[in-house]
Amino acid sequence: MIYKGPFKDIIYPAQSREPRVGRYRIVLAKNPRLVRAIVHLVADEPLQPQRTDLLTALDVVLNRIIDKELTGIGHDCMRLVVQSHERLIDYPIGFNALEVKRPRDAANRPPGTADEPVHIRSHDVVGGAAAFYVDQDEGKPASAIVERLLR
Repeated sequence: MIYKGPFKDIIYPAQSREPRVGRYRIVLAKNPRLVRAIVHLVADEPLQPQRTDLLTALDVVLNRIIDKELTGIGHDCMRLVVQSHERLIDYPIGFNALEVKRPRDAANRPPGTADEPVHIRSHDVVGGAAAFYVDQDEGKPASAIVERLLR
């Protein structure tokens, strides 16, 4: 099963805080284990007035897309692939465990007097429950299968 959504525009801040535009779409792809939501982000928009600053704003863009399109989708079901000059780079998505929102009933309980250990499994974190970030140092070329899906 493959679903390819239409490309959409997203406005993000450049390093100079000027507005820039990028394009993205969501592609759903089923592998033998699960369905993954691939965020396909095009870094080099031809109508851009100058070189994009998208790589510096990936975290902002990713969180906007997740909040708008992927709220409730599991962290382990999301991928980010950035297209730049016909290259496709697959970036791992991380999250800050300290920012995971507590369940509503936990907010009504009195706070503990000491730090309490908490175990958070990656597949239990969903879009909208934590701030996500892109590990740019771990980016690698997308696999041939992902390239075929996105072309």
